[in-house]
Amino acid sequence: MVRNLLCILLLMFLGSDPVFTSSTERGIAGKEHYVRRDGIRIYLWEKYRKGSEAEVSRTGKVVLLVHGATWSGRPDFDLQIRDYSLMDFLAKNDYDVWAIDIHGYGHSDKVAGDFSDTDSAARDIGAAVEYIAQLRKVQKISLLGWSWGSQTSGLYTMRHPERIRRLILYGMLWKGNPEWRKLPLPKEQYRINTEANAREDFVEGQFEPDVVEKYVKEALATDPKTPNGVRIDIRTKLPMLTPEQIKVPTLIIKAENDRSISEEDALEFLRKLATNYKSYIALPDGGHAILLERNHDKFQTAVLTFLNQP
Repeated sequence: MVRNLLCILLLMFLGSDPVFTSSTERGIAGKEHYVRRDGIRIYLWEKYRKGSEAEVSRTGKVVLLVHGATWSGRPDFDLQIRDYSLMDFLAKNDYDVWAIDIHGYGHSDKVAGDFSDTDSAARDIGAAVEYIAQLRKVQKISLLGWSWGSQTSGLYTMRHPERIRRLILYGMLWKGNPEWRKLPLPKEQYRINTEANAREDFVEGQFEPDVVEKYVKEALATDPKTPNGVRIDIRTKLPMLTPEQIKVPTLIIKAENDRSISEEDALEFLRKLATNYKSYIALPDGGHAILLERNHDKFQTAVLTFLNQP
């Protein structure tokens, strides 16, 4: 078992609605944005150090965070308790940080009959990338995808490598589990979320109870129900990512107790990537939600180190 930090370094802008602004402590500002994709409003949440906006076009320090199959961007990446917010951590390190709500999730539009599958989610990401790139006057941004977000951000990157500076895949799916294919396909557009759903990714003994309690409350308030497109995709379409078609610098993060992908499959994916600039990091004592567990600082450091590499 891995017990210490191990790093194997192998080296359309479519129009937006009005922007709403809010602030946080410690010099970090937050803004809400909406971008339209085929008439659907996609919600974006931005965090940055106050006064740093003009520097971003020069530094290129822009990153978009993509949520997984059940919960939307802000509960996952900007939980306001102690130092757990990944968005605040990156913003304090001079990044312009964005989180997206795929349509059907969070504050984005819900479209009748639209199950929000992986392909359409990748197009949401594309609309967000074009909006952010134009707003911040950059040619490329970095992407971090968690869980199903690794599928959606990976698929977008396969199609548009010219827009991506670096790609981070965390808690990733790839080949999936053969047992998933035996499960019945959902017929309803949405599934109802429960407190148990919000707790299931946390590993016993590796989290702080008050953090999980806050996460459960905020996740359920933001996403009382979740689209079923991802469940259909993982039962019928995996693998959807072709590593040989990913040509940008890529980091794979694998937590010790995360069962979403085996170490063998993660390393096979790494070997097949069509770039020589690739890294694999194994993190100890954490699960699928390590970014919200006690070892979140190791996760944050791994992400920042990769983004900062020259």
